[in-house]
Amino acid sequence: MDNMIIAGVRIYFPRPGEKLPVPSADMRTFAIKDTTGDRCCVLGFWDGKWRVLSLPEYESSGKAIMAAVRQGKRNWQ
Repeated sequence: MDNMIIAGVRIYFPRPGEKLPVPSADMRTFAIKDTTGDRCCVLGFWDGKWRVLSLPEYESSGKAIMAAVRQGKRNWQ
């Protein structure tokens, strides 16, 4: 599973069928999951659980990544 850190926010990119890890609490963590077609959604890890954060789904992973970074900065402060 690929992941990256942008502006202090870790973002995972799971492949279909891959289970998301249980990350440490030292940094805000999100996942960008592909759904139908070219769409993707953003999940966030809070209180020991992965939660869906974005509906409607994003049309590109770039927009989803920026949404995760903005959300992470807002919740971490």
